Amino acid sequence: MFDTMKVSKRIKEARMWKNMTQMNLADAMGVSYQAVSNWERGNSMPDISKLEELCRVLELNVGELLGMESRETRAVEKILQEDDACLTVEELSGIAPLLPPEQVKEQTRKNSEEKTAWNLEAVVEIAPFLDDEFLDEIVESMEVRSLGELKELAPFLSEETLDRLVRKASTEDLEGITELLPFLEEETLDYLAKQCEGNMDPEMLENLAPFLSEDALDTLAMSCLRRGERKNLSKLYPFLGEDTLHEIARELMKRGDMNGLKEAAPFL
Repeated sequence: MFDTMKVSKRIKEARMWKNMTQMNLADAMGVSYQAVSNWERGNSMPDISKLEELCRVLELNVGELLGMESRETRAVEKILQEDDACLTVEELSGIAPLLPPEQVKEQTRKNSEEKTAWNLEAVVEIAPFLDDEFLDEIVESMEVRSLGELKELAPFLSEETLDRLVRKASTEDLEGITELLPFLEEETLDYLAKQCEGNMDPEMLENLAPFLSEDALDTLAMSCLRRGERKNLSKLYPFLGEDTLHEIARELMKRGDMNGLKEAAPFL
Protein backbone atom coordinates (compact mmCIF):
# COMPACT_ATOMS: atom_id res chain seq x y z
CA MET A 1 0.00 0.00 0.00
CA PHE A 2 1.05 3.58 -0.53
CA ASP A 3 2.45 5.58 2.36
CA THR A 4 -0.22 8.26 2.20
CA MET A 5 1.66 10.57 4.56
CA LYS A 6 4.72 10.58 2.28
CA VAL A 7 2.55 11.21 -0.78
CA SER A 8 0.73 14.02 1.03
CA LYS A 9 4.06 15.60 1.96
CA ARG A 10 5.23 15.48 -1.69
CA ILE A 11 2.02 17.14 -2.88
CA LYS A 12 2.35 19.92 -0.33
CA GLU A 13 6.05 20.51 -1.02
CA ALA A 14 5.51 20.59 -4.79
CA ARG A 15 2.54 22.97 -4.42
CA MET A 16 4.53 25.36 -2.23
CA TRP A 17 7.51 25.19 -4.60
CA LYS A 18 5.10 26.27 -7.35
CA ASN A 19 3.93 29.13 -5.05
CA MET A 20 0.33 27.89 -5.22
CA THR A 21 -2.30 27.98 -2.52
CA GLN A 22 -4.49 24.95 -1.90
CA MET A 23 -7.31 26.88 -3.60
CA ASN A 24 -5.08 27.55 -6.64
CA LEU A 25 -4.31 23.85 -6.94
CA ALA A 26 -7.97 22.93 -6.48
CA ASP A 27 -8.99 25.34 -9.27
CA ALA A 28 -6.28 24.02 -11.59
CA MET A 29 -7.42 20.44 -10.94
CA GLY A 30 -11.15 21.10 -11.08
CA VAL A 31 -11.66 19.68 -7.60
CA SER A 32 -12.80 21.14 -4.30
CA TYR A 33 -10.50 22.89 -1.84
CA GLN A 34 -11.45 20.16 0.69
CA ALA A 35 -10.14 17.47 -1.69
CA VAL A 36 -6.71 19.11 -1.87
CA SER A 37 -6.73 19.64 1.89
CA ASN A 38 -7.47 15.94 2.43
CA TRP A 39 -4.66 14.93 0.06
CA GLU A 40 -2.17 17.06 1.96
CA ARG A 41 -3.33 15.76 5.35
CA GLY A 42 -3.01 12.16 4.20
CA ASN A 43 -6.75 11.57 4.69
CA SER A 44 -7.23 10.45 1.11
CA MET A 45 -5.35 9.86 -2.15
CA PRO A 46 -6.03 11.48 -5.53
CA ASP A 47 -8.16 9.31 -7.81
CA ILE A 48 -6.11 7.64 -10.54
CA SER A 49 -7.99 9.64 -13.16
CA LYS A 50 -6.51 12.79 -11.60
CA LEU A 51 -2.92 11.62 -11.17
CA GLU A 52 -1.58 12.58 -14.59
CA GLU A 53 -3.14 16.04 -14.37
CA LEU A 54 -1.84 16.50 -10.81
CA CYS A 55 1.67 15.54 -11.93
CA ARG A 56 1.45 17.98 -14.85
CA VAL A 57 0.29 20.86 -12.64
CA LEU A 58 2.97 20.19 -10.00
CA GLU A 59 5.66 19.36 -12.61
CA LEU A 60 6.32 15.89 -11.18
CA ASN A 61 6.30 12.45 -12.72
CA VAL A 62 4.26 9.59 -11.25
CA GLY A 63 7.35 8.04 -9.70
CA GLU A 64 8.31 11.28 -7.94
CA LEU A 65 4.79 11.71 -6.61
CA LEU A 66 4.09 8.15 -5.44
CA GLY A 67 7.60 6.82 -4.72
CA MET A 68 10.11 5.77 -7.33
CA GLU A 69 10.62 2.06 -6.71
CA SER A 70 7.37 0.82 -5.24
CA ARG A 71 5.28 -2.00 -6.72
CA GLU A 72 2.26 0.26 -6.41
CA THR A 73 3.88 2.97 -8.55
CA ARG A 74 4.66 0.45 -11.27
CA ALA A 75 1.04 -0.76 -11.12
CA VAL A 76 -0.26 2.82 -11.51
CA GLU A 77 2.05 3.40 -14.48
CA LYS A 78 0.82 0.16 -16.06
CA ILE A 79 -2.82 1.30 -15.71
CA LEU A 80 -2.03 4.75 -17.13
CA GLN A 81 0.10 3.54 -20.04
CA GLU A 82 -1.61 0.31 -21.14
CA ASP A 83 -5.17 0.37 -22.47
CA ASP A 84 -5.73 -3.32 -21.67
CA ALA A 85 -3.57 -3.59 -18.55
CA CYS A 86 -4.08 -6.62 -16.33
CA LEU A 87 -2.77 -6.24 -12.79
CA THR A 88 -1.93 -9.14 -10.53
CA VAL A 89 -4.05 -9.44 -7.38
CA GLU A 90 -1.08 -8.21 -5.34
CA GLU A 91 -0.62 -5.15 -7.59
CA LEU A 92 -4.34 -4.43 -7.49
CA SER A 93 -4.49 -4.63 -3.70
CA GLY A 94 -1.90 -1.84 -3.48
CA ILE A 95 -3.69 0.67 -5.69
CA ALA A 96 -7.37 -0.24 -5.18
CA PRO A 97 -8.04 2.96 -3.15
CA LEU A 98 -7.11 5.03 -6.22
CA LEU A 99 -9.37 3.19 -8.66
CA PRO A 100 -13.10 3.59 -9.35
CA PRO A 101 -15.07 0.57 -8.03
CA GLU A 102 -15.88 -0.68 -11.55
CA GLN A 103 -12.20 -0.67 -12.48
CA VAL A 104 -11.31 -2.68 -9.36
CA LYS A 105 -14.03 -5.16 -10.31
CA GLU A 106 -12.83 -5.33 -13.92
CA GLN A 107 -9.25 -6.02 -12.85
CA THR A 108 -10.37 -8.62 -10.34
CA ARG A 109 -12.50 -10.36 -12.98
CA LYS A 110 -9.52 -10.52 -15.34
CA ASN A 111 -7.56 -12.38 -12.68
CA SER A 112 -10.50 -14.69 -12.13
CA GLU A 113 -10.85 -15.48 -15.84
CA GLU A 114 -7.14 -16.22 -16.10
CA LYS A 115 -7.45 -18.70 -13.22
CA THR A 116 -4.92 -16.71 -11.22
CA ALA A 117 -4.42 -18.20 -7.76
CA TRP A 118 -6.05 -15.96 -5.18
CA ASN A 119 -3.83 -14.57 -2.48
CA LEU A 120 -6.08 -14.33 0.59
CA GLU A 121 -4.23 -11.35 2.05
CA ALA A 122 -4.59 -9.47 -1.23
CA VAL A 123 -8.30 -10.26 -1.44
CA VAL A 124 -8.73 -8.82 2.07
CA GLU A 125 -7.12 -5.59 0.83
CA ILE A 126 -9.46 -5.21 -2.15
CA ALA A 127 -12.62 -6.44 -0.38
CA PRO A 128 -13.80 -2.94 0.69
CA PHE A 129 -13.76 -1.89 -2.96
CA LEU A 130 -15.88 -4.77 -4.34
CA ASP A 131 -19.64 -5.26 -4.16
CA ASP A 132 -20.94 -8.10 -1.98
CA GLU A 133 -22.17 -10.26 -4.85
CA PHE A 134 -18.85 -10.27 -6.69
CA LEU A 135 -16.82 -10.80 -3.52
CA ASP A 136 -19.07 -13.73 -2.58
CA GLU A 137 -18.33 -15.24 -5.99
CA ILE A 138 -14.59 -14.92 -5.44
CA VAL A 139 -14.62 -16.39 -1.95
CA GLU A 140 -16.74 -19.38 -2.91
CA SER A 141 -14.20 -20.20 -5.64
CA MET A 142 -11.27 -20.13 -3.19
CA GLU A 143 -9.84 -23.13 -1.43
CA VAL A 144 -9.41 -22.56 2.30
CA ARG A 145 -8.21 -25.08 4.84
CA SER A 146 -10.27 -23.58 7.64
CA LEU A 147 -13.12 -21.07 7.77
CA GLY A 148 -11.03 -19.16 10.29
CA GLU A 149 -8.93 -17.95 7.35
CA LEU A 150 -11.96 -15.93 6.21
CA LYS A 151 -12.32 -13.99 9.47
CA GLU A 152 -11.02 -10.72 8.01
CA LEU A 153 -13.24 -11.10 4.95
CA ALA A 154 -16.38 -11.96 6.91
CA PRO A 155 -17.55 -8.33 7.44
CA PHE A 156 -17.67 -7.87 3.66
CA LEU A 157 -19.47 -11.13 2.80
CA SER A 158 -23.22 -11.58 2.52
CA GLU A 159 -25.04 -13.50 5.24
CA GLU A 160 -26.22 -16.01 2.61
CA THR A 161 -22.65 -16.86 1.60
CA LEU A 162 -21.47 -17.18 5.18
CA ASP A 163 -24.40 -19.48 5.86
CA ARG A 164 -23.54 -21.72 2.90
CA LEU A 165 -19.86 -21.86 3.86
CA VAL A 166 -20.64 -22.82 7.44
CA ARG A 167 -23.17 -25.46 6.45
CA LYS A 168 -20.68 -27.02 4.01
CA ALA A 169 -17.82 -26.96 6.53
CA SER A 170 -16.72 -30.05 8.38
CA THR A 171 -17.78 -30.23 12.01
CA GLU A 172 -14.10 -30.91 12.66
CA ASP A 173 -13.42 -27.27 11.76
CA LEU A 174 -14.97 -26.01 14.98
CA GLU A 175 -12.10 -23.63 15.63
CA GLY A 176 -12.52 -22.05 12.20
CA ILE A 177 -16.29 -21.79 12.57
CA THR A 178 -15.83 -20.12 15.95
CA GLU A 179 -13.95 -17.26 14.24
CA LEU A 180 -17.03 -16.48 12.14
CA LEU A 181 -19.66 -16.61 14.89
CA PRO A 182 -20.08 -12.80 15.27
CA PHE A 183 -21.01 -12.53 11.58
CA LEU A 184 -23.57 -15.36 11.33
CA GLU A 185 -27.35 -15.12 11.28
CA GLU A 186 -29.31 -16.46 14.23
CA GLU A 187 -30.74 -19.25 12.09
CA THR A 188 -27.25 -20.43 11.13
CA LEU A 189 -26.08 -20.27 14.73
CA ASP A 190 -29.04 -22.34 15.87
CA TYR A 191 -28.24 -24.84 13.10
CA LEU A 192 -24.70 -25.15 14.46
CA ALA A 193 -26.03 -25.72 17.96
CA LYS A 194 -28.29 -28.51 16.70
CA GLN A 195 -25.46 -30.12 14.70
CA CYS A 196 -23.19 -30.14 17.72
CA GLU A 197 -25.83 -31.31 20.17
CA GLY A 198 -24.60 -34.35 22.09
CA ASN A 199 -21.06 -33.93 20.82
CA MET A 200 -20.24 -30.42 21.89
CA ASP A 201 -16.73 -29.31 22.71
CA PRO A 202 -16.94 -27.22 25.94
CA GLU A 203 -14.81 -24.43 24.48
CA MET A 204 -16.92 -24.29 21.32
CA LEU A 205 -20.08 -24.21 23.43
CA GLU A 206 -18.76 -21.31 25.49
CA ASN A 207 -17.98 -19.35 22.31
CA LEU A 208 -21.29 -20.20 20.65
CA ALA A 209 -23.63 -19.55 23.59
CA PRO A 210 -23.59 -15.70 23.55
CA PHE A 211 -24.87 -15.69 19.96
CA LEU A 212 -27.67 -18.27 20.24
CA SER A 213 -31.39 -17.60 20.43
CA GLU A 214 -33.23 -18.25 23.69
CA ASP A 215 -34.94 -21.33 22.24
CA ALA A 216 -31.66 -22.83 21.02
CA LEU A 217 -30.04 -22.23 24.40
CA ASP A 218 -32.93 -23.90 26.21
CA THR A 219 -32.79 -26.91 23.89
CA LEU A 220 -29.05 -27.29 24.36
CA ALA A 221 -29.28 -26.91 28.12
CA MET A 222 -31.97 -29.56 28.49
CA SER A 223 -30.00 -31.88 26.20
CA CYS A 224 -26.90 -31.45 28.36
CA LEU A 225 -29.02 -32.10 31.46
CA ARG A 226 -30.47 -35.31 30.02
CA ARG A 227 -27.04 -36.55 29.01
CA GLY A 228 -25.48 -35.67 32.35
CA GLU A 229 -23.00 -33.31 30.68
CA ARG A 230 -22.52 -31.11 33.72
CA LYS A 231 -19.41 -29.36 32.39
CA ASN A 232 -21.21 -28.27 29.22
CA LEU A 233 -24.33 -27.33 31.16
CA SER A 234 -22.34 -25.05 33.44
CA LYS A 235 -21.05 -23.16 30.37
CA LEU A 236 -24.65 -22.25 29.49
CA TYR A 237 -25.80 -20.97 32.88
CA PRO A 238 -24.82 -17.29 32.30
CA PHE A 239 -27.00 -17.16 29.17
CA LEU A 240 -30.13 -19.02 30.29
CA GLY A 241 -33.44 -17.47 31.27
CA GLU A 242 -34.84 -17.67 34.79
CA ASP A 243 -37.53 -20.28 33.97
CA THR A 244 -35.01 -22.64 32.37
CA LEU A 245 -32.59 -22.28 35.27
CA HIS A 246 -35.34 -23.08 37.76
CA GLU A 247 -36.38 -26.14 35.76
CA ILE A 248 -32.79 -27.37 35.73
CA ALA A 249 -32.45 -26.74 39.48
CA ARG A 250 -35.62 -28.71 40.23
CA GLU A 251 -34.37 -31.65 38.15
CA LEU A 252 -30.97 -31.58 39.86
CA MET A 253 -32.71 -31.59 43.26
CA LYS A 254 -34.83 -34.60 42.23
CA ARG A 255 -31.65 -36.43 41.31
CA GLY A 256 -29.95 -35.44 44.52
CA ASP A 257 -27.14 -33.88 42.49
CA MET A 258 -25.91 -31.39 45.08
CA ASN A 259 -22.65 -30.64 43.21
CA GLY A 260 -24.61 -29.80 40.06
CA LEU A 261 -27.00 -27.65 42.09
CA LYS A 262 -24.06 -25.85 43.65
CA GLU A 263 -22.77 -24.93 40.17
CA ALA A 264 -26.19 -23.60 39.18
CA ALA A 265 -26.86 -21.70 42.41
CA PRO A 266 -25.04 -18.41 41.55
CA PHE A 267 -27.31 -17.95 38.52
CA LEU A 268 -30.65 -18.71 40.22
